[in-house]
Amino acid sequence: MEISSFTNDRIKYLRSLYRKKYRRQENRFVLEGVRIIEEAIKEKANIHQVFYSNYLLRNQRGEDLVKDLKTLNIEVVKVSDDIIQKVADTESPQGILAIIDKVEYSLSEILDDDNNLILIADQVQDPGNLGTIIRTADAAGIDGVITTKGTVSLYNQKTIRATMGSLFRVPIYRENDLLKLKDRLIAKNINLVVGDINANKYHFEVNYLASTAFVVGNEGNGPRKELIDLADEMIKIPLIGDAESLNVAMASGIIIYEAVRQRIDMG
Repeated sequence: MEISSFTNDRIKYLRSLYRKKYRRQENRFVLEGVRIIEEAIKEKANIHQVFYSNYLLRNQRGEDLVKDLKTLNIEVVKVSDDIIQKVADTESPQGILAIIDKVEYSLSEILDDDNNLILIADQVQDPGNLGTIIRTADAAGIDGVITTKGTVSLYNQKTIRATMGSLFRVPIYRENDLLKLKDRLIAKNINLVVGDINANKYHFEVNYLASTAFVVGNEGNGPRKELIDLADEMIKIPLIGDAESLNVAMASGIIIYEAVRQRIDMG
């Protein structure tokens, strides 16, 4: 049986999860599109319910995905193409949406390993930037990403898409209390290294072989003064040309991979 009414209770529940209030209340969010749902299956994420339309079945990959979901005993609901198109945030949701439980980590899970590399995203507001930062962290083998108050939601649809599935592999935690965070870093002997255009050292002049937490800040204003005051080291990326700054996601990658390079050289 195909659902075509927007007044159906399941569809109303699905639509509610596009609002932050209900995502928090239900501890669930929505995935859109074939690839990200395939990644969720691969990483054994807890998929609660899936909605698909005939549009998904236009190729073998879509048919195989539905079969895989049913094999995993996940509830699969067929709906009209119109419902998928009007409920989804993306213009091309590929005929499939999934309700999934949030992936929850504690701060201890991120900090408790030895020789940590951690990334702190402070008030990063563009969802594409945050998603790309998480994807880069995944590629570089970062132990975890911490976001602060004022940073865009991890469960914003643009953020989710930009992670390309990395949100299921990278431990991510939100910490609003910066002093508490600094105390936890001190307790674990983790150096706080803040990227700022006004720093005196270049990013390649600092040793990252010990446990390190990098801070990248807001697209327009950089890191907050509170974090600058708490920093063990301040670093900047050399700007040789006329550009005044780098995109925060690009800067994150440059800084992270300098730490990776140092550790590979010592490996």
